[in-house]
Amino acid sequence: MKLVDISGTIEKGMWNYGDELHNPIFSGPKITELATVEHDGFSAHKIELSILTSTYLETPAHLLKGRKTIDQLSLEELFLPASVIKLKTKPPASHITKKELIEAGVKVKAGDCLVIYTGWYKRWNTKGFVTECPHFDSECMDWIVSKNIKILASDIPCYDDIQDPSDSQTLPQLRKLYFSGAMALAPVVNGNKIKQGRAKIIILPLKVKSFSASPARAILIYQ
Repeated sequence: MKLVDISGTIEKGMWNYGDELHNPIFSGPKITELATVEHDGFSAHKIELSILTSTYLETPAHLLKGRKTIDQLSLEELFLPASVIKLKTKPPASHITKKELIEAGVKVKAGDCLVIYTGWYKRWNTKGFVTECPHFDSECMDWIVSKNIKILASDIPCYDDIQDPSDSQTLPQLRKLYFSGAMALAPVVNGNKIKQGRAKIIILPLKVKSFSASPARAILIYQ
């Protein structure tokens, strides 16, 4: 059995939606050291962060009323079979298409967590990670939703075209995913350590009451 951690590290100065999208609601994280072993006999930190920090799991409750929140998810919804697709490295602001996913040749089954790597994870913590990322086109998201997956994971921080003013305001592709009942796990990392095909995934978000999303540890498991 092989385990691959596909979640990013939370640290000072990391990329965040607030800085790139000029929205302080999603800024951070802010990390303060409160005590050290050398000076206080113990180590302690305080952290202030958005629910959309680093790799996070997001439920449809982020955009839709009356949907399950993070604390209401069962363990069965967090431990799933996975279909993993690795595309050729996508250029900035490019479309992810249905044709590319089909040609990858990976069987996507109902109930899967579909994990799609575009190579964008290599841009983690670089300028433009959010605003220049590849995104799903409408036909592609229609195909993904038709597969009746439980979670869509990818190494991109935005599933819609963030450079299109209409898309950035209404998030049509993300809404389409959420209306289907699926969740989103993004952005994932370590595409160089995973292989395409079938796997299992376990996702462990913080269990906070009424949150629509939470930073999460996510692990791909290969037999």
